Amino acid sequence: MSAPIEVTTKYATSVDELADAWAFVMARLDAVGPDPRITISPIWTYSSDEISNPGYRAPRRFEVCVEGMVHESEARA
Repeated sequence: MSAPIEVTTKYATSVDELADAWAFVMARLDAVGPDPRITISPIWTYSSDEISNPGYRAPRRFEVCVEGMVHESEARA
């Protein structure tokens, strides 16, 4: 007997607001199976010019990912 085959689905993006991150998660939650993994992390991006400016504060964004795994037979249903 062979081991079951699993299908992994992952959705990821970056957004400006925390509320947008949760909206992204909730819109895709049903598509990733019953045991989702959700990560939301703040990120800041600087250019070399901005780093040399002591008063500069880079805007905060959020990386968001929702992923999950289901058996192949469930993915086809």
